[in-house]
Amino acid sequence: MTLEHIKMTIAGLWMLTAVVIAIVVDPAWAGRIMLAAFGFLPPLAILLLWNDPAQTMSERIHEARR
Repeated sequence: MTLEHIKMTIAGLWMLTAVVIAIVVDPAWAGRIMLAAFGFLPPLAILLLWNDPAQTMSERIHEARR
């Protein structure tokens, strides 16, 4: 599983959980705003800030030898 698939899976599960909580709890309008922020900001941060790991020295050497 690639890093992109892992990120999308985690973000999707997080947002699905937030939607289920919103349906079950049925918060007031202020609670909906807080729940929307709680539901969308962490997945957005995961998708934008979680990058691939840097290439190691052995990977660079192996790539250069090809």
